Amino acid sequence: MKLDYEFINEILINFVESETSTVSVDDFIELYEKDSQKLAHHLILMKEKKLITGAFSHGKLGIELEFDEQGRYEFTSGMPWRITSEGYDFALALNKPDVLTIIKDRFQREGLSAVIDITKKIAVKQATKLLDE
Repeated sequence: MKLDYEFINEILINFVESETSTVSVDDFIELYEKDSQKLAHHLILMKEKKLITGAFSHGKLGIELEFDEQGRYEFTSGMPWRITSEGYDFALALNKPDVLTIIKDRFQREGLSAVIDITKKIAVKQATKLLDE
């Protein structure tokens, strides 16, 4: 499955705009109904990059891989998740003017680690430019 940075941004916005410190799969009903496998895949990648974590139970997300020929992900519980400080940094940087567009247009084929680094550099460059004005 390809990385979808717009989808990752939607997930991060949901975390950032939540009125509580944790969210669960119930807070992603629209994305879940659209494509639960894509949601699970991207949440797992985001956890691996420490953008999000399980709020308890040793950071588990409550997403398990079924042992069948399809190898589909199953959301096993309504475990709470929280965004990490790294996740906040990435979410805020990604939502600066034109950053998501630049990522989609120029870096869509790059891995998540590279995009996180690039996004931070773009945000720092924009902030520095504002300071110089």
